[in-house]
Amino acid sequence: MKKNIIIKGVLLLIVLAVLSIGFGGCGVVISTTGTVHITIANDNYWYDIYIDGVWQALTDGSGNLTIYNVPIGNHLFEAYDTSWWNLYGYKWKYIHAGTNYVTIYTY
Repeated sequence: MKKNIIIKGVLLLIVLAVLSIGFGGCGVVISTTGTVHITIANDNYWYDIYIDGVWQALTDGSGNLTIYNVPIGNHLFEAYDTSWWNLYGYKWKYIHAGTNYVTIYTY
């Protein structure tokens, strides 16, 4: 009798596992965003960073910034100097899932 209950319990767990995989998917996650590491190449100052015309953040004093969850696709990255020099630079870059690097030269 005990053996029969254990076998039924194991079968029930197997059935539940198969059903959860069937209804929930196999667990494959397709990322639709990437991480972007931005570097201002020819200056180590603070810059306002824009992606497609939308302000994102301010770089650190070394001209570096990491932005997470950037949608996959082609984007315009712009850097505006925060000093009275008013330096500016931009870069078009296709962003893929995972880690991306964007180097912007300012003039």
